[in-house]
Amino acid sequence: MSQAIKSINASMPAAPEISAKRPAILNFLPAIVPLAGALLLFAARIKFGPSVTPADGTLVVLALLSYIFAAAALVTNFWAPIAFLQRLGLWTASLGFFFNLSGWLVRWVAGGERENWIRMTEMGKTFFSYIPFANLYDLSVAFAFGAAFATLLISNRPNTRFIGALSFPLISLILLMAVFIGDSFINLPPVLDSYWRPIHVGVASLSYGVALVSFALSVVYLIKDGVKSEAMGVAVTAFFIVGYVVVWLMGGFKAFDPLSFSYGLNPVIVGQQGLMNISARIPLPGVGILHGLSLLTLIGMAALFLIYIYKNNESARRVGHLVLRASLVLQIATIALFFYQVKTMTNVGSLVSSDQYYKIGYQLMGKDAAGRSNAAGQPVENVISAGANFVAQNGDAMVLNLRSNPVEIAALFTMLVATIFVALFGFRSEKLRENLPSLEKIDSLIYKTVGVAFAGLAILLVTGAVWANESWGRYWGWDSKETGALVAWLAYGGYLHSRIAHGWSGRRSAYFALIGFLLVIFTYLGVSYILPGLHSYA
Repeated sequence: MSQAIKSINASMPAAPEISAKRPAILNFLPAIVPLAGALLLFAARIKFGPSVTPADGTLVVLALLSYIFAAAALVTNFWAPIAFLQRLGLWTASLGFFFNLSGWLVRWVAGGERENWIRMTEMGKTFFSYIPFANLYDLSVAFAFGAAFATLLISNRPNTRFIGALSFPLISLILLMAVFIGDSFINLPPVLDSYWRPIHVGVASLSYGVALVSFALSVVYLIKDGVKSEAMGVAVTAFFIVGYVVVWLMGGFKAFDPLSFSYGLNPVIVGQQGLMNISARIPLPGVGILHGLSLLTLIGMAALFLIYIYKNNESARRVGHLVLRASLVLQIATIALFFYQVKTMTNVGSLVSSDQYYKIGYQLMGKDAAGRSNAAGQPVENVISAGANFVAQNGDAMVLNLRSNPVEIAALFTMLVATIFVALFGFRSEKLRENLPSLEKIDSLIYKTVGVAFAGLAILLVTGAVWANESWGRYWGWDSKETGALVAWLAYGGYLHSRIAHGWSGRRSAYFALIGFLLVIFTYLGVSYILPGLHSYA
């Protein structure tokens, strides 16, 4: 009887399986929900006014705090994979994206209200005339939410959520620099007020964001591929030392003087028009010595790690890691003393030395319509006298402020974060590699993100050329930012060409992607703080 029942059951068609697979759209909720929420907040700000939403600067600070918390949770999940930590990091990052985008959208409305939407009454001007793409602060906020959005889209599956552990620390650094820059509005030069502006700069911010993700993926690939943390320590040290020397020689980075081991900031005068940055340097007692020692210990660490790499000297490796920790302590002490000195220093004007009067006078005389300094035809004595008189009259109003040198201050935090990651990657590295997805998976993600960044930078170049022709009467002028964007685009083009035409993949391609993003960062920051050009208004 039982055999007969089994035969009947076997001959009956099987019941259809009930799929427990969740709809694919649900995997993208961490990116979609904050996007929708930010648009609703944007609409509420337009409809009901500033009383219903926080200020844009407050929202950006909340975004920064959320990103830092998300980075901490996701980095911890690297070594201790816990589903709760992964979800916590993902949704905290999603909250950060909501605050980040909301802050930028609220700033859009605030910018229009600041001028009573007067540009909308002009011929051809629309609501988009007030889109916040006028200075480096605006671009940095947009860069951050572009990178966050790209990260959240890629993190749609559990085996791709590792990327946030590297990208969100980088995003936090960009947003931290934006906070240091400050959210003051500037009056956009009329020649730049074009409908191509939001298109061009919008594409730039999103493309830069995708490039950041490809950089983070490349670092993860190298970790998975077995690159030693000691080799990364050497590379990080070389990058900071060489980069610092080049930028310092070009005149863009003058906070730290390696000859006297002093670290100084530009004083500012707070007025109704915002901060007036004075062309002088006020040394911060003790900060330069600590910063110099932290750089020397990094160099010592790199030397010891090179001995270990090339001679397999375990003693050099152990001592190198001790020196690495010493550098971390010195860097933290440097930043702590820096903030203390900025907060407590008084009588700033009296600290301006007489050998800086010429620079101050040169600044005060300004430039003519062609961009030439008005001080060029003046006797040196007159320029010095102008500077000395200004200090005598306004010295009491001079103070130190974090917004005076935002990129240089952000560089201190960037070096600290990079050093922390070198130390972390040397801790239970085998466990870390086991918890990462396969090399093929990471390599595929790098290829996809580089492809998107390459296309975005191509659109950036085209729209920039059209905008330049409309504003300045020529499509291309080899301006510093134009050239930098072209070189970055060519670097990503080299990645794609070497991969498609010559079959390159893996570690060599990862190095290409690293170089491409470093060129993007130079284009993003270098023009505003190092190289003169038509884009220096940022």
